[in-house]
Amino acid sequence: MKIKHLFWLFILLLLVFRCNESERGQYPIDSVPPGEIKLLRVENLEGESIIHYEIPDDDDLLYVKASYTRDNGVETEQKVSAYSRNIKIEGINRTHELDVELVAVDRSRNESLPVTVKVFPLDSPIHSTLASLMLAEDFGGIRIVWDNPTGKEMVICVDSPNEAGEMVNTKNFYINSLTGTGNVRGFDSEERLFNIYIRDRWGNHSDTISRVFTPLFEEELKEGMRRWNPPGIPYTAYAHYHIENIWDGNINSFFIVQTKGEFPFSFTFDLGKKIKFSRVKQVQRQGAALIYTSQNIQYFQLWGTNSPGEVSDSFEKWIKLGDFEMIKPSGLPPGENSPEDIAVAAEGHDFNIDPNAPAVRYIRYVIVATWSGDANASMSELRFFGSIEK
Repeated sequence: MKIKHLFWLFILLLLVFRCNESERGQYPIDSVPPGEIKLLRVENLEGESIIHYEIPDDDDLLYVKASYTRDNGVETEQKVSAYSRNIKIEGINRTHELDVELVAVDRSRNESLPVTVKVFPLDSPIHSTLASLMLAEDFGGIRIVWDNPTGKEMVICVDSPNEAGEMVNTKNFYINSLTGTGNVRGFDSEERLFNIYIRDRWGNHSDTISRVFTPLFEEELKEGMRRWNPPGIPYTAYAHYHIENIWDGNINSFFIVQTKGEFPFSFTFDLGKKIKFSRVKQVQRQGAALIYTSQNIQYFQLWGTNSPGEVSDSFEKWIKLGDFEMIKPSGLPPGENSPEDIAVAAEGHDFNIDPNAPAVRYIRYVIVATWSGDANASMSELRFFGSIEK
């Protein structure tokens, strides 16, 4: 029995040794380098160039390697398989001539003689996106609208002074959508400096736009909300997923409305005070498999009234505050979420209310459709901003 155990131990050690050896890569078979890469053409794009080439006629060719130095001084290598006929040079900030060295590498790790290719990538797309920015004062801060025609990933950074007068990062927008809108909130209605610039994943930075804005006045309604149901609009919810969850400040709790798949479907509540809205912020039910899909609400309406004794399930005496759509920033299909999608879902979507709408106290929220057509609907938070009547 002992000899048998020793035998299997020996086999196990041999397997481990062989696995370790295999991880070291292909042993050299020969010392004959492959032929040179033959350049065909170069495509110069924003922040990158694509080099098209022909590979040498070598049966054991493994990959093609490009070596170059980015604007920040970092020496970089890009590799593509022997099946590819082009290689991308990326991460360039400002347009200039750049030398790229191409070599072919075979399975014995022999390298061909280098071929130097001169490329001339255009300015990084962070610069054209910066030039597209439209900035304006908004409630509690500023509003930023951007174009990103390349759809490349980048970060719009916003800095503003803290209480000590030091410029600090206030908000970052992680974008890869073709167009978008963002808001920087949380400031008093007094003159304030904002610095806006854009960076990419290679550490490239755009110039900085410095502008002074005076945010429009708004305040958040933080207390006094309660259940309220007029005739014909009953309260429907599961015991642990009640309506109070949308006012508890916790994005990980949520309200589930039992619609039975009957859309449009209404639920109502009392704000406790009249408010002339600037906006509402809605936070979806969280979870990578839930945001922008499942029970989360995609289309909805808001209605209001100040006459709770005169309204019912009929819309006759309700005042319409707006129609709204929750838009997924990336436009990706359900279940596929970009970093921007995830960040916006956790932060919440802002919906501006018509400034001509009157101040109201009682709200009727109409669910028009959920993302997946689910029979139930859910949300994590619903927050209210504007001018509150004292």
